[in-house]
Amino acid sequence: MFQSEPVQTNQPANRLDALQVPSGLQAPAQPAQFDIPPAPAQQSEADVRSPALVLATAASSRVEEGEKLARVWFDRNDYTGDLLPFLQQMLRTQFTEQGIELVPDDSGLSYTTGWISRFDEQGFWFWKSEQVKEQARFRITLEPRPHGRSASMTVSMIEHQYFTPEAQLSGRDAQRQEMTVLNQIIDRIGKEEIAIALTNKAKAPDVALEPGMDADGNPALLTPQSIDVAWSQLEAVFAELGLEVTDMNRSAFTYYLSYEKTEPGLWSQFWGNSAKPLLPVADGEYQLILSRADKQTALSLRDKSGAYLNAETVLALHQPFVEAIRLARVEL
Repeated sequence: MFQSEPVQTNQPANRLDALQVPSGLQAPAQPAQFDIPPAPAQQSEADVRSPALVLATAASSRVEEGEKLARVWFDRNDYTGDLLPFLQQMLRTQFTEQGIELVPDDSGLSYTTGWISRFDEQGFWFWKSEQVKEQARFRITLEPRPHGRSASMTVSMIEHQYFTPEAQLSGRDAQRQEMTVLNQIIDRIGKEEIAIALTNKAKAPDVALEPGMDADGNPALLTPQSIDVAWSQLEAVFAELGLEVTDMNRSAFTYYLSYEKTEPGLWSQFWGNSAKPLLPVADGEYQLILSRADKQTALSLRDKSGAYLNAETVLALHQPFVEAIRLARVEL
């Protein structure tokens, strides 16, 4: 029904006449349409390695976007304390552990390292030996901000020696080595931060909770913490005492609690887990009410109806609460 006409592909292409130049004038240069530009005489191999990056693995470290140098920034946190003395100590520790000389200048903000060597292993088994492949010296510069809460650390190569032809620097090899040294320092600082965090966690908090009386003269447990701080920390203590929060009234500083003594199970005894502190009260429903008492906060454990417990029971509550506070690692 429908027929298509064949497309003719062998028609001659339109040809443009050559430019006619009048006599006495020089014809302009005309590049050929399909000329291929000549290749350079020597081709350089492309670097297929992944780009070198500064790895900010320490909690206090960060890298600014678009940074071209081997530079990292450090910010003061709970692990560093005073930032500049911490960084200076970490540099001394890092290079002392590696057995490399580190020479500071008069300002204490610039350091020059000894020779850092790279080795090439030769032979095998008992006949294995190491031969120095290359070595370099670096300058490490600290630049603290005036407020003292931030500081940058920059590593730059100042001298390089190579002993095998393949160790000769080319392209961005110098920067790769600068970033390698910087990443090693950052990694050492990160490990120190972890060690400080574990040490702080292992410290038993000081417990200031003492038996006493509230503002109305009723027996209670007293803490020097403010009522808001004490309120925010009590749920962690309840978990260690086996107290379950069933309800709370923040405006009245009242916790509604359920208590049931639990004995350690077979697996807990098998693995050596210590039993939770036991309260000297019967199983049931209780209220814990916080109130202000002079410059302290009173913690008053009462029965379900809100009646005060006797003085002997409140005094017996002190030791289990102290143990629970230490287990929860809070400050009360």
